[in-house]
Amino acid sequence: MRVLRYVESPLGRNPTQIDYADYRDEDGVKTPFRWTVARPNARFTIQIEQMQQAVPIEDEKFAIPAAASKSHSQPGIR
Repeated sequence: MRVLRYVESPLGRNPTQIDYADYRDEDGVKTPFRWTVARPNARFTIQIEQMQQAVPIEDEKFAIPAAASKSHSQPGIR
């Protein structure tokens, strides 16, 4: 089963509609490569060019940058 549209309207504050398209088979999983997001005052499209699943990610990608690390070194902040 493919999801073609997702609609969310939390009490009408910012209704959002997402249309999924361009499904491709990636390692046995059908994946949408294009998402069109529509809101009351904006509409944009996300287009994926390449997708990989279960790719290892180095721990360094999750490290706090040096500048941000200094701001977290204040007493009481962890």
